[in-house]
Amino acid sequence: MGTVYNISYIDTLLRNYSKPIDSILIDINDAVSTYIPYSIITQINTDSLGNEVEVLKNGKFANYIKYSFPINDHFISNYENALEVFTSTGGYFDPTIMPLVNYWGFGYKEKEARVQVDSQAVSIMKANTGLDLWSMSRSLDSFHIMKPPQAELDFSAIAKGYAVDEISKYLKSQNITKHIIEIGGEIFCSGLNKQNLPWKIGINRPVKEASLRSTNLVIQLSDMALASSGNYRNFYEVDGETYGHEINPHTGYPEKNDLLGVSVIAPDCTMADALATAFMVLGRAKSVELIEQFIDIEAVFFYSDDGNKILKQYSSSFAPLLVETDS
Repeated sequence: MGTVYNISYIDTLLRNYSKPIDSILIDINDAVSTYIPYSIITQINTDSLGNEVEVLKNGKFANYIKYSFPINDHFISNYENALEVFTSTGGYFDPTIMPLVNYWGFGYKEKEARVQVDSQAVSIMKANTGLDLWSMSRSLDSFHIMKPPQAELDFSAIAKGYAVDEISKYLKSQNITKHIIEIGGEIFCSGLNKQNLPWKIGINRPVKEASLRSTNLVIQLSDMALASSGNYRNFYEVDGETYGHEINPHTGYPEKNDLLGVSVIAPDCTMADALATAFMVLGRAKSVELIEQFIDIEAVFFYSDDGNKILKQYSSSFAPLLVETDS
């Protein structure tokens, strides 16, 4: 996944779970990593192993590519979870924008600033995006993907959260109910810490010069997940213009709004991870409105005023989670 992970757990028997945990991560990567040439998602994205079929879409016949694979729960779960968030956010979370992410220099290809923008090329790529253009079906021992040619899938905004949840499920199956799991900043806190108190988590200050230990606020969590997103670390500048890695699926361009970052708290890390990305694209006003439609999901939105002061806006029931804040 191109990042590091940290796991702490309380176990009176002092058992070591590093090998089974590593095997879980390897299995997930083999399904959904765009950096592994033999992964399921890479095979789908390269258009190399599928069969061309003619599909009736919106009253017109179109060429599609069909893939069939043995049942893989990791891929299927990521796809179904992504489709749920795609639908609930009106397409602002869209795992099919990989060609656009690569075009803007933030994907699995060599990272390169986009100096000159070809608006026609962006329009063509945008026309082939949208998870509603894809479909998945299952038979007894296999699953099938149908997609437009040259369309690509990317679960990088949901897979880390999913992996966190899978590791937590495994530890719970071993009766390890008190643990904290972090992969690339996405976190799940299970039970209580060794002081029998909720786990305390610091949320990073959303500015590019901040160190990883510079916190803007501290929250307490038990049996909840935390995921954050922002453009303050993954961006580049061209001729004074800043381009962040959050691509708006509805425009095809890097999103520009007043949000510096967002941290989402949810019962599972999969949903927290995906919504954090969606909210960065939606912007603060739409996200604050949308989050109230979700049950047991809270968020803090970081933005700046005209004087570049960092401001915060909380969802309606966020306050009980706060331990301390810098303002």
